[in-house]
Amino acid sequence: MKRIILYTLIFLSWAGIAAAQNIPFPQNNAIWKEAHTTIAGPILRHFALCGDTVINSTTYSRVVQLQLDSTGQVSGKTYMGAIRSGGPIVRFIADLEVDENTLYDFSLQAGDTIQVKPWFGDFPIVRAVDSVRTEDLAGQLRKVIYFHPGYEGAPVEIWMEGIGSSYGLLGRAADPFPDNGFDLLCFQHGNTYLNLTLIECFLPEVPDCGFSNTTGTTPLPVTVSPNPSSADITVSIPADRPVAAWHLVVFDAVGRRVSTIEPQSTFVAIIPGGGLAAGTYFLTIDENETGRKLGHAKVVILR
Repeated sequence: MKRIILYTLIFLSWAGIAAAQNIPFPQNNAIWKEAHTTIAGPILRHFALCGDTVINSTTYSRVVQLQLDSTGQVSGKTYMGAIRSGGPIVRFIADLEVDENTLYDFSLQAGDTIQVKPWFGDFPIVRAVDSVRTEDLAGQLRKVIYFHPGYEGAPVEIWMEGIGSSYGLLGRAADPFPDNGFDLLCFQHGNTYLNLTLIECFLPEVPDCGFSNTTGTTPLPVTVSPNPSSADITVSIPADRPVAAWHLVVFDAVGRRVSTIEPQSTFVAIIPGGGLAAGTYFLTIDENETGRKLGHAKVVILR
């Protein structure tokens, strides 16, 4: 099965080659949403740091995979292993194993190589660093490590300080191949939120792990309707679901941003009828302060 996962990673600024910003890796109350490519197609999976455990007299954070029910609520958890960090090094012990292995090393610089053990296998993977930069990412300047692809045509893997890999929390270094691969979609730790998708990326609440999130589990309903007196298009959100200040973003069928529209009222935004050619467009409701995508819709314009 051909592996096709579309997402855009946007960095707001680049300060060039730089040292680490010393942003610590989460110890608890963090969640990652990932797309895992399988022979059956992409499957969404959620991983979280949920509680502590002690191994060989050392305290670790428990890594769990979350099971969600049809409403997006957490219905179960599976223990995947234990994680701890000290300085730039993040270490992981997979379930049923006794040896601790390096999960991330954020002290790496351009030209360095690192050998890491995949959490799902025994054969080490060697990766070479292409460049190291400082990026304004998820509201903070972070050290970002770019690796050379493991084979020609593989996507560029990125390690983000305090977040993990663009391949997901545990999938780092495993370049994708047909019917197998990992992609980080979004991440949240406290008020830190990163969304690598063009549309929504809603995360479940995990109250029994001692934390919740502000993204919600259900997308905000968005209604799109023609204006009977003009060619304008009215986009509205429910008056009984108040949200913070927001704006409307319009993307074309291939994911290019077409326009950003400020709402005419708390619950309504108007797309000028003459502003869009015939075609399919995707709309997102974005929160002004955080950039979170609260809801989405699709519209087809016929001329």
